[in-house]
Amino acid sequence: MKTFEFSIITSGLDPEAEDFADRVFDAGCDDATLSFQKGHIILDFVREAETMEVAIVSAVACVTAAGAKVQWIEPDPLVSLADIASLTIGPERS
Repeated sequence: MKTFEFSIITSGLDPEAEDFADRVFDAGCDDATLSFQKGHIILDFVREAETMEVAIVSAVACVTAAGAKVQWIEPDPLVSLADIASLTIGPERS
């Protein structure tokens, strides 16, 4: 398996709630670091999966299981668009 890094920006959860961190962790986001910016909850994932697509789809499922709404997804800021395409499509298809 490969490791993929990306961020999911969310809304819809109250970070002040007593069970906030447990709720996110228990939903399967234990491989994400939580941060907050401009009213959004940001989950920075480092997820192992067969492909980037599988990593993102599984992370989105976990985020929504926690009760959050996915606003957008950002790739690792240190990769280029070509790197993202290669990770998503795979070298065998490009």
